Amino acid sequence: MNIYESINAIMQEVPAIGKEKQNAQQGFKYRGIDDVMNALQPLLAKYKVFVTPEVMDQQRQERTTGRGGNLIYSIVTVKYTFYAEDGSSVAAVVTGEGMDAGDKATNKAMAAAFKYALFQTFCIPTEEMKDADA
Repeated sequence: MNIYESINAIMQEVPAIGKEKQNAQQGFKYRGIDDVMNALQPLLAKYKVFVTPEVMDQQRQERTTGRGGNLIYSIVTVKYTFYAEDGSSVAAVVTGEGMDAGDKATNKAMAAAFKYALFQTFCIPTEEMKDADA
């Protein structure tokens, strides 16, 4: 299959991914990158699709938290290229943002970028909860 056929086949089988995790500090529900990867990895393997990242741009800033601590803020623009078995490919360019007090800001930014590249490329269905503000 070429990349377009492979993506279409994966789209037909990928399950909905709901917001099953909860942020401990603010209490909001979210979908983690691990949820997305766990749902997609078997289908990527089945249809022989792999993905390579290429960081196109990165910006890092040091900020001070309200409590006087140090916070690293990272913004990355990443080009993810999806390849099929026949060598055909399609790319998605996305931006991800991440913050961390240690050395994980770029990792978090790349995880966010990858999650949304996967959601948008494969049109992954969601199981939206009712809006708490409604």
